[in-house]
Amino acid sequence: MKPDLTLLYSQLGLKPNCSLEELQLAYRRRISELQSNREAGSTPSPESAAALRDLIGLYTTASRFQRRYGRLPGAPPRRSGSAGHSMYAAPMRVRARYAAPPSGNRPSTRSRVMLGMAVTILVLVFGLLAVASGEWLR
Repeated sequence: MKPDLTLLYSQLGLKPNCSLEELQLAYRRRISELQSNREAGSTPSPESAAALRDLIGLYTTASRFQRRYGRLPGAPPRRSGSAGHSMYAAPMRVRARYAAPPSGNRPSTRSRVMLGMAVTILVLVFGLLAVASGEWLR
């Protein structure tokens, strides 16, 4: 079941196009309100525990969405001309993690071919030695 993130915004009194900082501040305030309703030593009511659990789950979902897409759920996607990003571009740290290494660090095609040939020759030599010794028959 998909979470209803409009519920998160309504609980926090925010609009979907709010900033991440506004969301974090409103979330912290709401958490403190829900936790201040608990008295020391008493067990929380099932309703307040469920409300707190639901709020934490919705905020976690919104945070993951923001980390993945670089915007909060419900906010309009970035325009292709703004900040040099495409509409569906991943945040910088995600793109940097999967970027190809600089060409100076990549092994050349010739060195890869030579390595493959060396491994093949070694396998053949060990195979011939095993056949010649007769150990493989036992």
